[in-house]
Amino acid sequence: MKTIVTGSRRHFIGGLVATMGLAGYGGGNAALDDSLVALISDLHVNGLGDEFPNHRHEERCLRKAVEGILALRPRPAQVVCLGDIAYFWGQPQDYRLATEILAPLEAVGMKITFALGNHDRRDNFLAQWPDYAKTSPVPGRIVSRVATPHADLILLDTVNAQPVAFKGKTFPGEVNKAQREWLEAELARTTKPVFVCAHHGMKEDAVKLNKILLSAKACKGYIHGHWHRWQPQFEFVKLNRLLSTVCLPSTGHWGDIGFTTLRAFPNKAVIALHQTDFFGINGPGDGHPNRDFILQDRAGAVMTFSLA
Repeated sequence: MKTIVTGSRRHFIGGLVATMGLAGYGGGNAALDDSLVALISDLHVNGLGDEFPNHRHEERCLRKAVEGILALRPRPAQVVCLGDIAYFWGQPQDYRLATEILAPLEAVGMKITFALGNHDRRDNFLAQWPDYAKTSPVPGRIVSRVATPHADLILLDTVNAQPVAFKGKTFPGEVNKAQREWLEAELARTTKPVFVCAHHGMKEDAVKLNKILLSAKACKGYIHGHWHRWQPQFEFVKLNRLLSTVCLPSTGHWGDIGFTTLRAFPNKAVIALHQTDFFGINGPGDGHPNRDFILQDRAGAVMTFSLA
């Protein structure tokens, strides 16, 4: 029988985990690095396990990613999730299970900040994490700013606001007018290097952020999920201006599997890939013909961003 952890019970279990010392990971008192951020995306946690029994590997893979983050030395002070937390239709059970799985990160002092993906539902997300409605600078959207000593991360909400019934189609990407105007003003006033982050690619659907980001000197890069693959690339404006972008792996649905870390220095930031697997839509062990080649090719992969 599965135990669902919510509210004060989650904090009790988090405290219990910390008290037990997180055996095998050096205890709960390992140093947290304010300049280090763990980035995860496309969790697709299946809280409706009995209804979709063939999609329980997402939970196992996410737990493995959590173990990998806990094993880092030093540990990141921040964890950023770029959406598709839920398995497919943003059901409350998905968010409750995600809370349970991620609790060990919070138990050692890491702060988790979420953005939403097309498989998420804003109302159900806010039922689990209501503080976002109070802290978001854009009413009706889940928008956050995560601070580190040398660069900040702005997390946007690219979920289309159309109401969609359970088991209906998923949301396309969208950045609404209010959010777009806020972002332009935020980038214009800040002198600190900033990474803009969201679930969808910056040119997808009705997101279309490329003109705003390419013209903003404070924006040093764009980080997103949705494609389930590690993909660094560049967008050029003029010969003396380019914007680096990178897509993150999934923690365990399909495609590149793992997580990434971002470390910012005074003059640069480096995103490193921590890949644990690669598989297709049939899940782990599907015998994908390119698995070994891809894992070897991705080993030690990094993306470097200039903060100058």
